[in-house]
Amino acid sequence: MNTTQVLLEKIAALRQRLVEGEHQTATQSVPASRPTDPLLQLDRRVTAGNFPTTLIEGSTRELFQSSSTPREAAVRLSARGLRLLQRGRELLQELRGLADEPVLLDPRTDALAALYQRTAAMLDLALRAAQTVPQAAGAQARWCDGLEATLNVVGDRLATLLAGLESRRRSHDLVESLADLLDGLARGSELRVQAFAPLVEKVLEDVRQDRPLRFHQRDAKQPAQFLAAHGLVTAQVLARLTRHDPEWQQRADEPVLAGLLHDVGMLRVPADILAQRGPLNDEQRRHVEYHPIVGAEILSRLAPGKGWLMEAAVGHHERIDGTGYPSGLREPQIPTLTRLVTVADIYAALCCPRPYRAAFDTRTAMTDTLLLADQGALDRFAAEKLLDLSFFPVGSVVELADGAAGIVIGVHSARKDLRLTSKPMVALLTDARGEPLPFPVHLDLGQVDGRSIVRALPVAEQRELLGTRYPELVAVEA
Repeated sequence: MNTTQVLLEKIAALRQRLVEGEHQTATQSVPASRPTDPLLQLDRRVTAGNFPTTLIEGSTRELFQSSSTPREAAVRLSARGLRLLQRGRELLQELRGLADEPVLLDPRTDALAALYQRTAAMLDLALRAAQTVPQAAGAQARWCDGLEATLNVVGDRLATLLAGLESRRRSHDLVESLADLLDGLARGSELRVQAFAPLVEKVLEDVRQDRPLRFHQRDAKQPAQFLAAHGLVTAQVLARLTRHDPEWQQRADEPVLAGLLHDVGMLRVPADILAQRGPLNDEQRRHVEYHPIVGAEILSRLAPGKGWLMEAAVGHHERIDGTGYPSGLREPQIPTLTRLVTVADIYAALCCPRPYRAAFDTRTAMTDTLLLADQGALDRFAAEKLLDLSFFPVGSVVELADGAAGIVIGVHSARKDLRLTSKPMVALLTDARGEPLPFPVHLDLGQVDGRSIVRALPVAEQRELLGTRYPELVAVEA
């Protein structure tokens, strides 16, 4: 027996032992008295059809069990074929690692979860095809070409999944971190303002890196998460409104911290009021109108030396014409930062859904906020700062007048030319018929005539139009 044959037999024997070991592990009984056992959780996922990679694992096992001897399985494939199968198994393991990812939602409503399911199915099909690999050298070479191309696509999709999940995890972690801190404040925990410094820095870093404005959303039935999501959106807006303002450049953290904390008093409002879909009665309204005072009291213990923070909390529902609450203050009595927080609070709330209404698109939200300023309720100078966001902030998925769709990748300052508010820079992703383009086409609407945005796409339409090819760009509903 020559050296090559000895080596092949050793490889085949090792592979057979691995296959048998996997089979034994998969068939071990699980005690019924351990409801939290990971294997039981896995079994429930398989039963529910949420773990397609179990099919893939089965297909690779069948590949080697279908031959009459271990050696046959080893020699029927070329070295290239074995390398490709090994790569397939490695991709399989990476996909399996994502199966329990908490930020992957229902594949029927979540484009990223649907991409995961489709990618797993593609890999399953590719590895099952290995059971019928041709024996002839030329045919096997073509089979390898096809398998390699498929694995390349799976690898690209996996990279998209990982990038999308990283963005999801970051958003999830920001909301959960702030929710924990806000809940601790509302419960009277001994916290210091320095506990919020990492969150402030992350919001500011997003602005420095020109990352998209994310409209975080959470269910109002989870008050801490709901208010944390709103605080984060408000803080992101404030960071962008003050970015180039000389008054705030040396203390950029103050508006962001005020945005994160301004609504903490709402955690003392009964949770059923926060989640109510219909109009509030008089008693419920009194609870809501008292929350700014409660918030200021909470923040006085958190940061006793930061009067501006308490002013922002107690005054963010005041109106410069005296129609706000809780004190009916007028223009001279409302500090500059509080006026900015008020504008950002209204805009952020309009851009996100509430139990009693759907989210407004960003253009409508900005228009309504500017209208309040025009009517004398908000500070006009503070409200006009919103124009720097554009009607369609970076990250918005938009439809053009000719039917093409794309994502906003940059905006112009609209202070000198208001026309630029609706003419950002976009990367077109589909043509006028809604068909995906081979690659994104970049277009500066401020530099071309005859092309304009007609609307921002709601999440359901984003999912339908972009979910298959660009799932990482589709927003997530609460």
